Amino acid sequence: MTQPSETILAVRDLKVQFSTPDGVVEAVKGIDLDVRAGETLAVVGESGSGKSQTMMGIMGLLARNGGVTGSARYRGKELIGLSPKALNEVRGSKITMIFQEPMTSLDPLYTIGRQIAEPIVHHRGGSFKQARARVLELLELVGIPEPERRIDSYPHELSGGQRQRVMIAMALANEPDLLIADEPTTALDVTIQAQILDLLRSLQEHFGMAIVLITHDLGIVRHFAERVVVMRRGEVVERGTTADIFERPQADYTKMLLAAEPSGRKEPPPAGAPIVLEGLNVTVDFSLGRGLLGGPAVTFRAVDGVSIRLRQGQTIGIVGESGSGKSTLGRALLKLIPGSGYISFGTTDISKFDRGAMRPLRRQLQLVFQDPYGSLSPRQTVGDVITEGLFVHEPELSKQERDQRAAIALQEVGLDPAWRNRYPHEFSGGQRQRIAIARAMILKPKVVILDEPTSALDRSVQGQVIALLRDLQQAHGLSYIFISHDLSVVKAMADYVVVMKSGRIVEEGETDAIFEKPGASYTKALIGAAFNI
Repeated sequence: MTQPSETILAVRDLKVQFSTPDGVVEAVKGIDLDVRAGETLAVVGESGSGKSQTMMGIMGLLARNGGVTGSARYRGKELIGLSPKALNEVRGSKITMIFQEPMTSLDPLYTIGRQIAEPIVHHRGGSFKQARARVLELLELVGIPEPERRIDSYPHELSGGQRQRVMIAMALANEPDLLIADEPTTALDVTIQAQILDLLRSLQEHFGMAIVLITHDLGIVRHFAERVVVMRRGEVVERGTTADIFERPQADYTKMLLAAEPSGRKEPPPAGAPIVLEGLNVTVDFSLGRGLLGGPAVTFRAVDGVSIRLRQGQTIGIVGESGSGKSTLGRALLKLIPGSGYISFGTTDISKFDRGAMRPLRRQLQLVFQDPYGSLSPRQTVGDVITEGLFVHEPELSKQERDQRAAIALQEVGLDPAWRNRYPHEFSGGQRQRIAIARAMILKPKVVILDEPTSALDRSVQGQVIALLRDLQQAHGLSYIFISHDLSVVKAMADYVVVMKSGRIVEEGETDAIFEKPGASYTKALIGAAFNI
């Protein structure tokens, strides 16, 4: 067994740069860090601090316009400058990485079982059929329900949290020496987070595996990491043991991160506010194909007879574990997926509306997706992405007018308007989430369904986005359905909460009542896990 004090990854003067139409962007500015065998090193900082780009540079995974200089030696072997073939002998075997946005890392054309088996077959040999038993074991380890059935599922058939767990299974397939976990619990609800972290910890102890944890969740860092590196604007501003960083922070920036937490409360809309979106007995079934031995088709009920009423100026928070039906309900209410039941927008019954009938209403009914990178075209500049809806709904605008609207929209979500000529891959996960919000808000909708809108954001930026959403809501009378597994954000954002489990509502009510006096045992478990009660 390797001694814990041994340094297995030594990074010196690492720099990462991107060539953009606006010039060279320095994402990482000459940092040093060491990773010791068997330890967990947390790298924390706000979106855009260079956390992820540091590791992407080490792994040779930068975008085409990116470049890396400096040194990154894994057990004495220099990684910077290695050919892709030589790097592939290390990647996926000795060093693996869990990415922040699983939907962009999973191939939609292959089952999850085949994708998990791929690194096993590549590094250990054998056939995909022979690797199936190991894949089933991994799916069970990471908490995927019914692994025998799910092994043949495609990524789009899984919830965001389930896709993240598939990525973790893939990374652990070959029992790596070093695991780089980039926001590994971002898409997971609070009850599953603890299970995944416990799993990683047990595997770490068994195999002597080191973990580099990239995260904005300082609560996880406090309980999971031995050492912490704090980054800001591509530089290391502080480093030390976890105890030192949390109990005796030195840098003002570190103190600010530790103090950041969603706060405030949302006032309910005035009595008698009109209903803007209503769903009665909404039900969504998915076909899972034919059963064993060619039996009858099997269906899965994702949403089971849910009723919900959203009023003007109201924010309804929908919470529940991954796979509870939260996101499916949101899409059904917007008629983006087929379902049954009564749905109305204002006084208009849209239950039977097809795609063509819904098109004129899309401007007023917007959705911010959970995985922003998956919904942003990599071939379009950010300015083009944001203004795409204007071509459909305001075709009379000139190119200059659209460009001005894009600049205003970026400024509203806290991004530099000059960045509208850059491409999505040049931004951090948190910045991409703000771009997705800007794209929805530029059309000035009446209803916005926000599906995990702050999941990729660090705490300090979460507060800014919450304040932004509140300001927009107050200024324009907007109504939100806020889907999230982060209960602290829901508590600060929503005035009414709906708790879902297995496609049904188990409890609902005003936010204060739900958090202070929950009635259902499931609600109590969620709140207890979120606030360490």
